Amino acid sequence: MKKKTIAYSFLPLILFCLFNNLFGQDSLRLDEIVITATKTERSLSKIPLPVTSISAKEIHALGSSRLQDVLLEQVGINIVPQINGLGNGLQLQGLNPDYTLILIDGEPVVGRYTGSLELNRITAGEIKKIEIVKGPSSSLYGSDALAGVVNIITHKSLTNKLTAQIKYAERNTLDASVGLSYNKANFSNQIFYNRFSTDGYDLSKNIYGQTVSPYQNNTLRYKLSYSFLKNHEISLSAKYFLENQNNAYHVINGLDSIKVFGDGVIRDWSVFPSYQYKLTNKTNIILRSYYTEYYTKTNLKELDNKSDYYNDNFKQTFLRPEIQSTCTFSKKQNWTLGSGWIRETINTNRYGSGEDKQQETYYGFIQHEWIPSSKWNVLSGMRFDYNSIYHKQWSPKIAAQYTVNSLLSLRASFGTGFKAPDFRQLYLNFNNAAAGYSVFGTEALKPAIEDLLNKNQIRELFIPFDAMTSLRAERSNAWNIGASLIKSKHAIHLNIFRNDISDLIETQTVALTNQQNFIYSYSNIKRAFTQGFELNYKYQITKDLDIQSSYQFLQAKDKDVLENIDKGLVFGRDPVTLQTYRIKKSDYIGLPHRSTHSGNIKLNYRIPYLDCKINARLILKGPFGLAGTNGSVNGTSINSSDSNSNSIIDKYDRLVKGYGLLNIGIQRDCSHWWDIQLGADNLLNYTDPINQPTLIGRTAYIKMNFKFIQNK
Repeated sequence: MKKKTIAYSFLPLILFCLFNNLFGQDSLRLDEIVITATKTERSLSKIPLPVTSISAKEIHALGSSRLQDVLLEQVGINIVPQINGLGNGLQLQGLNPDYTLILIDGEPVVGRYTGSLELNRITAGEIKKIEIVKGPSSSLYGSDALAGVVNIITHKSLTNKLTAQIKYAERNTLDASVGLSYNKANFSNQIFYNRFSTDGYDLSKNIYGQTVSPYQNNTLRYKLSYSFLKNHEISLSAKYFLENQNNAYHVINGLDSIKVFGDGVIRDWSVFPSYQYKLTNKTNIILRSYYTEYYTKTNLKELDNKSDYYNDNFKQTFLRPEIQSTCTFSKKQNWTLGSGWIRETINTNRYGSGEDKQQETYYGFIQHEWIPSSKWNVLSGMRFDYNSIYHKQWSPKIAAQYTVNSLLSLRASFGTGFKAPDFRQLYLNFNNAAAGYSVFGTEALKPAIEDLLNKNQIRELFIPFDAMTSLRAERSNAWNIGASLIKSKHAIHLNIFRNDISDLIETQTVALTNQQNFIYSYSNIKRAFTQGFELNYKYQITKDLDIQSSYQFLQAKDKDVLENIDKGLVFGRDPVTLQTYRIKKSDYIGLPHRSTHSGNIKLNYRIPYLDCKINARLILKGPFGLAGTNGSVNGTSINSSDSNSNSIIDKYDRLVKGYGLLNIGIQRDCSHWWDIQLGADNLLNYTDPINQPTLIGRTAYIKMNFKFIQNK
């Protein structure tokens, strides 16, 4: 079958690499230091958790401009476009973007749009490395880390340095950065500036406006650190982000076709002071506070008569002071303790009032690292949260690693997680006339539907009115079992995972209006699971040539649907003959936007006599199902994806086909100071305007990187 051929096409290469030439020279080692998994500095090879680290060297080789470009190429990470392509999110282990906590230097990024963060807000120019912890991390980071944590660590220079980057790509896309570091004695000072602008792109030429409209943004970051006394250090980090958008949309509302235009603004700033005191070589105390504010404003007018069509304002603030201490009583015992307070407020007309919504959380956590012998490493932890709305929650976790020998290590972890419904899921009252849909939080849904029913504005209800109930908090139990084998020129990493979730919150299609506009809300899928495995392999063929291959198998399904199928209670209806038929277990695909098969192949080659590096990356995604789309999507009228009208995703529905993205780059070091890169992303020119609006067509680019380090 053609779809399966696409998904499985890279498997023979993986299997060949795994079992061919397992002995050689020049061992590959995992000695990189990571922070995110334990909130302390630890060797990657000693962490008993599934952790991935993307180095600055790899990010540089990709030639990427924004965070999304980097993460798109990582196996086990799925970039999910949101409703009508507005915003995008990041899935880990098949769990929704809401459950992945994204940090910059250990502090959370706020401003989620329909539950997801716009990843293109974050420039790749200042990233030193990215650490990804897969699986529940609630024992350290709280409820938002139910699926895992992505920590973007920015550069911290210890030398006097000047760096500059400039990249020009098709569609008049310009990305320029400059960084300056000044260090003297116990004083460190850094400033970084990035300017990004693009004319956007248009995947549907026959529709007014563009798939992504032109926009430009500026990022400014400042870092300061000073060791004013022995064992005392203070630091300050501040960031300011500003984006201006020039929007144009084609809106289809039933028989009406409306062209709208207008501007939009995104403003995001934060400040992060901290103080560290080393009492002894074995004990330290860190005091830190973090405040951030995120603001957006959108104004749209009708093109024909210039009248107001849509206005939107959104403001979110987040404040968190925290204290943390790490105590190393012996080489075998290490304790980390911390506590803090969070105050979060949101003010938006999406909630139907001008009042602030706010909640507070008090929390404390403890973590114990125990090394009983040279072969064992045991990590355990617990976090307690008391929320002003959802009260107390406990999040325990335990993990262990066993080193069989110098080549092979085994690990296993178990953790529980908690995710409370957020402000958006409870109180959202959002009508996006520009895209032709509405989203209501569960507390606002019933009054809105009742009002529309009284006005005879509802064409079809997909959920009975009495079934529109309040949300419950989500809970998860998760297992991760893995192994790492490093022998000679080969490195193999395997991780098997299982997440059992109760009361999983998913976006749900509630109703269709007479104007062909969909109404969305949120509901609890009573019981669901995600499970699968990830396999990563690297082969250093020669000192100048290496190949890497990764594969993920994923299943994500509703347990109640599976039970109903077993009972013979799930049917489909042929859209032509209107005859019904019983759905079998093998017909059921699962939750939306999850590919069963995905992977990548990466090839890196250095041409010594040209001092030139070539890299090629093939990213493969298998077919996946959609949530019940219908009507107007990105200005185009489409038929329902739920072809047999049973409100689940099965093989009879309209699926998104599997696809492949081929990215190629070439880099040449021109001197010690600068290098030049040429490349093309999506060389095969794959596009899907309806289902994958964030995937641009073929894009060629040129990039120059400059670095001057003062010799002392």
